[in-house]
Amino acid sequence: MPDGKRYSMFEKIYQRNGSATFLQVQNKTYSYQWLQEKIKKTGGFFRDYGIKRGDRLLIALSDEAEFAGIFVAALANGITLVMLDPATKTHRAKSIMERVSPSMIIADQETLASWNVPKDFPSKIFSYQKGSVAQTGLLGKFLQKSKPLIPENDYLSLMQNTAPLGEFPLAPEKGNTAYVIFTSGTTAASKGVAITYENLTAHLSTLQNVYGITEQSILLNQLLLWHADGCIQGPLLAACSGCCCHRPFSFAIDKIPSLLDYGFAHDVSHWFVVPAMLNMIVSFSEGYEDSFNYPAFKAMISVSAHLEAPLWDKVESTFRIRVCNVYGLTETVAGSLFCGPLPDTYKKYTAGKPVDTQVRIVDSTGVDVTGEETGELLLKGPHIMSAYYGDAAATAQGFENGWLLTGDFASRDEEGFITIRGRKKNLIISGGFNIQPEEVTECLLKNEAVSEACAIGLHDEVFGEKLIAAVVLKPGADASGADIVNFCRQWLEEKKVPQKIFIIESLPKGVSGKVLLPELRIQLAQSLTAGPGISGAIGDEVLLVAAEAFQLPAGRLTISDTSQTVSGWDSLAHLTFITLLEEKFNVRFSTAEVMTLNSIKRATQLLKEKHV
Repeated sequence: MPDGKRYSMFEKIYQRNGSATFLQVQNKTYSYQWLQEKIKKTGGFFRDYGIKRGDRLLIALSDEAEFAGIFVAALANGITLVMLDPATKTHRAKSIMERVSPSMIIADQETLASWNVPKDFPSKIFSYQKGSVAQTGLLGKFLQKSKPLIPENDYLSLMQNTAPLGEFPLAPEKGNTAYVIFTSGTTAASKGVAITYENLTAHLSTLQNVYGITEQSILLNQLLLWHADGCIQGPLLAACSGCCCHRPFSFAIDKIPSLLDYGFAHDVSHWFVVPAMLNMIVSFSEGYEDSFNYPAFKAMISVSAHLEAPLWDKVESTFRIRVCNVYGLTETVAGSLFCGPLPDTYKKYTAGKPVDTQVRIVDSTGVDVTGEETGELLLKGPHIMSAYYGDAAATAQGFENGWLLTGDFASRDEEGFITIRGRKKNLIISGGFNIQPEEVTECLLKNEAVSEACAIGLHDEVFGEKLIAAVVLKPGADASGADIVNFCRQWLEEKKVPQKIFIIESLPKGVSGKVLLPELRIQLAQSLTAGPGISGAIGDEVLLVAAEAFQLPAGRLTISDTSQTVSGWDSLAHLTFITLLEEKFNVRFSTAEVMTLNSIKRATQLLKEKHV
């Protein structure tokens, strides 16, 4: 029998038959033997470069299989992971690096080049480039090349020459930090959520029990791996359960039929989605209503954002399945409240019940409310982090006598089911992504043309919330909304760039000078509803709509532009484009039409066919 000190939460990985599938990315399969060898090989790499248990490794990789492998391997070897989006902008990346002082950095070659890390930065830095390991065959001999032309710090080539550990590593200490994920926020206010191995072990056990995960389970999770719901409820949950995780391709509207076919063909048991993805799937599922009618299917699990009642109804009535709703924060690893799949936790339109979690709902004075009154939700449990990384002040503000202050308002009915009523904090959740409006406002104020600015979220049926902003220009400045959007793209990740910027004369303020957010929301919502007038030839009208959807000057777009040539034409912007076209021209596109709508010319053709 395995030694508990050695195996702990990674026991399933070490005991699993090596031929079993751990991960399926694109069309490539990665076995448990691959993962077992990855753990030993990565441990040898850390050994060779003097990286010890508790040291910090910062990773920013776009290769999903490599990310998943390093993520699990580093955890198994007791190394603290700091995960960043490879698209993280330079100022944010440098700020985080200075705060965590990583002993090692492994990042995409392009990412490292954009960050321009100083040569004297006290960290071992390795560049990752897929396929960089040279082929040593006849061609190499013919060219008389004895060494591959690769950077000295190329991670893959150095790993290739690393001797693995002789045995699996001992289990990490429970109190050690497993990983740190930095929240959205201004450069100064961004908080590092530090999850310990004890937190992680406890919550993985909860997730396995709640979801009914076994070695036969097949998970499908396309969420971003540098977010908790992507990495924890994907590769790590699969690895520690001895089952398989599938990531077939990046989620996109035109791939929805292929995605539904894929799940059916591969007997996916558990689907992990955010509400925005669910909205797109159900909106373009014509002809695929029976996609989940197969024996292996167990649960559709909605995470990361509030699941609106109309969407909940639409998904369940269309596919004839039960949607599970999970409430959690980065601070709670993944979840805390579960509405399904367990029968006794399911009640439609609620966040379900706490599992392995204590709950309080308190009023503004910190006293527990009575009955079904609304108050702030407080959580306590073995899975909840105990401190923000290196930030005693933020920790003190985030906890009250050991209870995590969620910043969310909630109520509890007589059966114990909890309903989330709103947010106390300013956090915007758009398409499942957390955005701190202060971070966006900070960016806007860096623009030399901007005098004042305020970013806010407005309710949106598709994305949950839509990020928009209002700016007041300095006297004499003539910047347009599109100009300011392009400026934001230099400083912010694409998902934090406002979908619309309104240039106004002044921000509504109270006597203290603070911006009156309710008044500003009403003002901008009215402007958004009014929208710009559209006239002229249909092609010109479509260009104007495209300019609004993709936040670009109309003059930069042409009728021949496609999703491959337009900056910012991703899945969410694509859905915005379709929605705006339907609203402006009072038409409805079928699922089949949406699948082909990948250019401005095609949009124009479809509208003409509808006799617009």
